[in-house]
Amino acid sequence: MKKKVIAIVLAAIIAAAGIFVWKSGIISGGATGSDDSAEVYVMSLSDIMGTNSGYSTNVFMGVVEGQESTGITKSSDRELDQLFVSEGDTVTVGTPLFSYKTDSLVSENTQYGFEIEGYNLSIADYNNDITKTQAELDKIKGNTDEDKTKKEELTNQINSLNTDIAIAQNNIEMVNAKIEANNNKIANSTVTSTVDGTITKIADDTNPYTTDGSFITILASKEMRVKGQINEQNVWAINVDEPVTLRSRVDSSQTWKGTITKIDTESKQESNDSSYYGGGSSDSSSTKYPFYITLENSEGLMMGQHLYIELGQTDAPEMDFTDGTYLYDYYIAYDEEGNPFVWADNKGRLTKVPIELGDYYEEQMVYSVSGIDNDTLIAFPMEDYSEGMKTVSEYEGE
Repeated sequence: MKKKVIAIVLAAIIAAAGIFVWKSGIISGGATGSDDSAEVYVMSLSDIMGTNSGYSTNVFMGVVEGQESTGITKSSDRELDQLFVSEGDTVTVGTPLFSYKTDSLVSENTQYGFEIEGYNLSIADYNNDITKTQAELDKIKGNTDEDKTKKEELTNQINSLNTDIAIAQNNIEMVNAKIEANNNKIANSTVTSTVDGTITKIADDTNPYTTDGSFITILASKEMRVKGQINEQNVWAINVDEPVTLRSRVDSSQTWKGTITKIDTESKQESNDSSYYGGGSSDSSSTKYPFYITLENSEGLMMGQHLYIELGQTDAPEMDFTDGTYLYDYYIAYDEEGNPFVWADNKGRLTKVPIELGDYYEEQMVYSVSGIDNDTLIAFPMEDYSEGMKTVSEYEGE
């Protein structure tokens, strides 16, 4: 175990201690004492130290991905013509991804051309009518009431015809705008990549669009990062800016260094399968949150490569907790005389068990101890504990 990563174990225990807080009424101000409703979570020393575990509690699985994902959307009102790429393809800026059909746009433009021709014919007719009406108006030389009425009628006709011409010209402008828009669509009917990267997803009926409506998702290859997952019970135990070591799953001597740069608690994922990311918790059915690591150097890494994520960047050797009895120092409590003890289970009730401390391993924050064994059920110490309180060794609902 590495010094900084002990927080993961601590997180699980403090999460467990929450059961005690809830059941004992501490939140509402109730006293604990030996209240029969109070329960304290305990777990075996072997589980705490990981000696019965198939993995190290400070190790997570991660996968190398692009520093950024770029989503390429597809217009919902246009029909797909050709798809030029497949999932897993490497693309560069300008690589054709897919194209739209343009037949309907060409047909629309042909129809628009007919509309413009009709408007122009109408304008010509309106101008002819204006010429004729103006000629009639010019013939009226008198100034009688009848002449005045006739002049007013002809003038109104000319004004109306001019309005009709303006409307037709405006319609021509609008149709020309539609033709220009269609021409732009035709000219840009092939959609190209805006980044260098790898195609990770292409949506279809069996592979739904992403929440942002992306049709094609591209992981940028300019920079790499590592994505891991951690469950809801100990997500708070990792921190942004915390250093990590990335280790090859094939060659354990091959490592990279990085820093946690984002913990995305907004993107929770319900999962009943921990086989992909694994690690960090024995609760494979809990909510998982992604976290991201920026690498100091990505030399030798490949997109999609799976790695072990080890919290901390220390070269302290891993300890083998199977060759004796060991305990993390934060599980140890001290009485008023300074004598060490642990809170332990005794037939379903909490009791103080004195222990003796041996060697201390500073990097791992671990003591060798005597007075307990690996089967002893131990609670994380809290000030509100008292002897005689009920103990529970499993979370409700497990």
